[in-house]
Parts: sequence; structure tokens; C-alpha cells
Amino acid sequence: RARRRRAASTPPPQGVEPGLAPVVECDPTLRTHSYGGHDRRPVGMIGDGTFVSALVQVEADVAALRAERGRQPLPVALVRDALEVDGIRLESAQIVLHTQPAPALHLPQHSVAVTNYAPLQARTGAPAVRITWIALKLDPELCRDAVAARGGGLEGAQKCLARVTDHLASRLTGAGFRATVLNEEELTAALATSACANPLVTAEAGRTEVRERRTEELGRSWRCDNRRHTTYWIHRWPQLGGQGASLAQLVAQLTSVPALATTFSLTLSRAERQETALCGHLRVTGRSDDELVAARRSLEDAARQVGAQLARLDREQTPGMLATLPLGGAR
Repeated sequence: RARRRRAASTPPPQGVEPGLAPVVECDPTLRTHSYGGHDRRPVGMIGDGTFVSALVQVEADVAALRAERGRQPLPVALVRDALEVDGIRLESAQIVLHTQPAPALHLPQHSVAVTNYAPLQARTGAPAVRITWIALKLDPELCRDAVAARGGGLEGAQKCLARVTDHLASRLTGAGFRATVLNEEELTAALATSACANPLVTAEAGRTEVRERRTEELGRSWRCDNRRHTTYWIHRWPQLGGQGASLAQLVAQLTSVPALATTFSLTLSRAERQETALCGHLRVTGRSDDELVAARRSLEDAARQVGAQLARLDREQTPGMLATLPLGGAR
């Protein structure tokens, strides 16, 4: 409640890209910057002064409309291995899957698009849009020697992060994926897409000097423009592999619920004895309160069917939003 009051009384950020503004309203300390020179493509980075993150966008070599659920799943082991490269230890690596269902939720059931798409949807479960980002998050304090060896300070941290980002992109390319390290403009666009910011509102904000606040946290939801979100923490995972479904199959089932968009976030970090800690979140998005309530009900039903236990982050929807944006994982 205190956080909501502070947010309501805080003026909207000035001098921030309109596409990034909703994210900065969640965390006013976040800023983007670019790393790179003449010898490489610039790498977009975002941080708050205590960490810096970069994004890799990943695509399989099969178009989303033709891809079956779980086909060529992202090799999580490659992401896990990127947690430590050449003495550079990351704080975390986050896989974010952004899905928009097809046919679009607002289309009438008897429309031509719905009628024509239904057989393909039933056969493959293919969504209209499925975007995968991997956010790599570096805390310079966790690898002081590596940062110092590369010049120290922000530049040393940037060099470390760029090294790990290039390494992961290369490994993913070798595994048959198209992996793109995003520049600053692309990173901002990815965050706006993940937040489901309304492109019309974003464009209008870029044409006016007076900025209005675009986000609001409520008890069970978070609003950005005219879109509403609810985030859940995956409190208990079902059995995966063996007799159970694969992770890719689980995610496909949970992100195929009728909603404007669904977001799955899996954060990997180092635990004790070289083990890997996992933290998962799910977010559903609707255009209205009624649409969001229906999406929540569908997601909760889908989770029960697969044996997952979800905890809705009531009164913690802004932290939940930050946990599902491709920023590298919430602390």
C-alpha cells in the first residue's frame, strides 16, 4: 500500500524514451545505455547502478505458425552454463517467453480468421506471436577480479557482460537457433513489448512534452495504458521429465490460455554446491478487468490440470511485473 501511494505521488519520468517509461515507472533507477565501438555491433544494456543486464532474442529456424508446441525447445542447459564464463560470474540468467494467442481474443467466434485458423490451432497449438528473450544480469561485486581485469568500473562490467552475451549467442547459434544480441533501441522495444505497452499511447507520448503517468498498481493487478496484468509465482512445480511433461510442454500449456498475452519467466542462478536455483513466474494480460479475470481463471485451471501450484502476488504486482520483464530476474 505504501509503495502504491509513493508511486501515485511520484511524477512520471522525464527525458526517458516513451517505450521505456512504463518500466521506469516501476523502478525509477533503471536506465539504458549502449556498449560497443567500431569493431562490433553495439550491445544494449540496462541497469540501476548495482547491476547491468543485456538481452538475447532467440528464434528457432521454424516459423511460429508452423511450429508445434515444444518443438526444438530452448536448451536450458546452455543458459545455465552461461552463469559462469571465463571467470565472469553472473547474478542470474532469465528466460522470458512472451506469447500472444491466435486467433486474437477480440475476434468474433464466427469470423473468417477464427474459422480458418481453428484447425491449425487445434493441431499444433501454435500462437500468433511467440518471442523468447534471454536476459543476462551481471552484478560487478560477484566477479570483481574479472571486472578489474577488463579495466574496472562500468566499462569493465560492460566488457564482462558483452563477453558472456556473445558466448551465449554463439552457443545458441551452434545449437540451431537464430540468436540476436539486442542493441539499445531493440532492448527498449523488447521491454515495451513485454509490458504490452499500447503502441498508440507510446507514439503519442513521444509527441508531447508533458508526460502523464501510464501505470498503476492495484491489489490484484498492474495497469499499463489500457492493458491490465496479473502476475503469479510458481510456488510448486509439477514433475518434469520421465513420467511427467517436459518443461517445454508445461510452458506451452500454461501460455496457451485465452488472453491478450501470457508471459512465462524462468530465472536461473547459482545455489550452494554448484547447484542451480530456479524461480518461475507467470503473467496474464487483458484489455479490461473482465478479460483479465477470465484469463486468470483460465490460467489457474490450466495450472491445476498440469499439477503446478501458483501463488498470485496480491499487493505485490509491481515487483511481480519486474520479475516477468526481461531484466535478468527480480532480486
